[in-house]
Amino acid sequence: MGPVGDEYHGLLARHDAMRLRRSLLSQGERRAPAAPRRTAAPYDGAADQREILRGLDLVSPFDGLIAELYDELFQRWPYLRSLFPESMEFQRRHLAHIFRYLIDHLHDPDEVTATFKRLGRDHRKLGVRPAHYEAFEAALREALRRTAGARWTGAMEAAWLRMLRFAVAAMVAGAEAALGEPAAWQAEVTAFERPRRDLAVLRVRTGEPYTYRAGQYAAVQSPRLPQAWRYYSFANAPARTGSWSSTSG
Repeated sequence: MGPVGDEYHGLLARHDAMRLRRSLLSQGERRAPAAPRRTAAPYDGAADQREILRGLDLVSPFDGLIAELYDELFQRWPYLRSLFPESMEFQRRHLAHIFRYLIDHLHDPDEVTATFKRLGRDHRKLGVRPAHYEAFEAALREALRRTAGARWTGAMEAAWLRMLRFAVAAMVAGAEAALGEPAAWQAEVTAFERPRRDLAVLRVRTGEPYTYRAGQYAAVQSPRLPQAWRYYSFANAPARTGSWSSTSG
């Protein structure tokens, strides 16, 4: 084929390409515009707070509710018992405090989010995973129904579960944000003192750097008492050797 033929077939090819392009563009213009993405509405903690307070007398004081919750949790998922200390007394008091804090501050979701992000970061040392929160929710739902009795309503239950899910979402976000650091630091106890009956002083040396801030405290666990975490305040900044002094009342 000569130069004229080559030029002719090239012109046909360009013409077909332009026709295909116009066809595609016209189809795009006829297609209905994509629906705008819906953004999740902000959590209305104040509304759930009002609903929870309406039926709070049915499930408080929280001792009975929490006893039912852990009975249900360990009966349905026995393996979860290993995540908790042998004595559940402190854990029950801690959960009652958490429930009270949530209900009292639910009208301020930003504060709740900040607090529970820190709590989620702290819970990594216990080996807590998102699936464990789902089991906890199922146990809480059953415990609420048993404790509240016939006056319990679906609206009250829904408010409790939304409150729990909001707190859990913050905990999961806090745990994920801290994936770059250890869940717990291993340390060697280099000294122990008991200056008073109600005061213990530990001196420990961590194997990895541990960030220090004034006024800081840390949860400490001994292999002799698994999952029995006790909170110690730092008595001083770390020495050059990496040793720390901490006190617990």
